[in-house]
Amino acid sequence: MTLLSRFQKYALTALALLMATDVAISSWGVLFSPVFIEANALFAQFIDYPLRFITVIGLSKLLVIAGIILVTIWFNLREPAGERWHGGDIICSTAAIGMAAMMAVLIIGNLLLV
Repeated sequence: MTLLSRFQKYALTALALLMATDVAISSWGVLFSPVFIEANALFAQFIDYPLRFITVIGLSKLLVIAGIILVTIWFNLREPAGERWHGGDIICSTAAIGMAAMMAVLIIGNLLLV
């Protein structure tokens, strides 16, 4: 028995890549753009300290990914495989699609506003 299905591994890989892209964009913004603004109020308080800001958002993203992996494994151990609405599949696909949508909004919004 595997802890993660092939679909879940792909979805989690996509999520991790999207989150890494978000961290890279935010890092570039805080380091090199004088007009960079952090939209998340929880993270905006660290913007005056670029390395602390990058560390906080990077660790936050890692914790979210780890949490999603743990919840997915939890569902996989408790639900039979092959169910139509499998909790692990729903968690992984929703996380990846949600992050892709947020990245699309941020990228499109920044391209239109600049």
